Amino acid sequence: MPWTHEGKYVTRSSLMDLNIPELDIEDFEPKLDAVKDEITDDASGAMVYGLIGTGQGGGRIAKAFYDLGYNKTVAVNTAKADLALLELPDNHKLHVDTFTDQGAGKDQERGRLAVEGKSQEIFNKLREIFGEKIDRILVCAGTAGGTGGGSVTTLVNIAKKYFTYVGKEDAQNRVGVIASLPTDGECASPTVAKNAYTRVSDLCNRAEKGEFAPLILVDNQKIKKLYPSLTVKKFWPTLNNTIAGLFHVFNAIATQNSNYTTFDPADYDSIMKAKGCMIMGVTSVKNFEEETALSLALKQNLEKTLLAEGFDLRTAKGAASIVVGGTTLFEEVEGLMDSIEYGFDTLGTLTGGATVHRGIYEDSTKENLVVYTIIGGLSSPKKRIEGLKKFLKSSDDVYGE
Repeated sequence: MPWTHEGKYVTRSSLMDLNIPELDIEDFEPKLDAVKDEITDDASGAMVYGLIGTGQGGGRIAKAFYDLGYNKTVAVNTAKADLALLELPDNHKLHVDTFTDQGAGKDQERGRLAVEGKSQEIFNKLREIFGEKIDRILVCAGTAGGTGGGSVTTLVNIAKKYFTYVGKEDAQNRVGVIASLPTDGECASPTVAKNAYTRVSDLCNRAEKGEFAPLILVDNQKIKKLYPSLTVKKFWPTLNNTIAGLFHVFNAIATQNSNYTTFDPADYDSIMKAKGCMIMGVTSVKNFEEETALSLALKQNLEKTLLAEGFDLRTAKGAASIVVGGTTLFEEVEGLMDSIEYGFDTLGTLTGGATVHRGIYEDSTKENLVVYTIIGGLSSPKKRIEGLKKFLKSSDDVYGE
């Protein structure tokens, strides 16, 4: 349609009659700020993860992932002071109000209601930080606190709805939980013991039903027992960095090809989506000339893991063992392949005949042999859950028999 200039109708063709000059600036491409589509993931793994850390403990775990390049990280808390101490960009933090700024005070119902009341704001924050390029979401929480323990299930449901929003199928297989268990000292508080027992039992039941996958239980008491020399200052960073680092190893290795045997993204995905609990471990192999050296190391690997114990490994639905060794070892050590194969077979026996995915990788920077193990689809660690329940029996706040 014609438009007017100084009260006259001007057609497009008549613009040529105006003698519009060519501007020098037209010869240059303007430098514009890139349109912020979404935050980029720098972890360079087989899958792009989003992390939701809820409460103080969950926020710490999520922060450890952020430090490894998992930039799609959001921290949610009812306590402003805890959020302020968390070294994440401000736009990655979300305070949910409980009518005070002091937190949920270990009241899980209070924490649940606070997060439910801000469900839309949380969903919007996921849109801002996660974007559409995302494969899985991990919700990180402590089971004993008010905010983390109270809100973890609500956040799992929000995360599943988010995958539906971005058009991804099988949302229940894309959302997992990392939950930490309190120390025995912390369980001396009846409230802490009840919170942990109730929340862990509920999460295990939901994981076994396939409402999310996987469930990873971090056992603070086991870590305290295995590494008594850890100082108070080093305890939490060591714990969180190790968990995030182990997780990252499998995600990263799944992107690498091998001249021997490759652990590929499909192998990794099959373990991650197995219904139930998951454990991971790493150990160095000594006396690798012996045929049984790797199988013994693998068993120690599972005993030394920072994750909860009491699992029946025979209930596993899938597992993987990845061996990384130096070039010299692969070139000069006789019988090493027999030892590696025997180790793989041992894992298959321990897991009741579950499918064991294998990976053998050469790393010229290493002089030793390292074994990484991951087992998925495990039933609940009944022994550890009963260990939590005993604290309830020893207090006045008895929680059902």
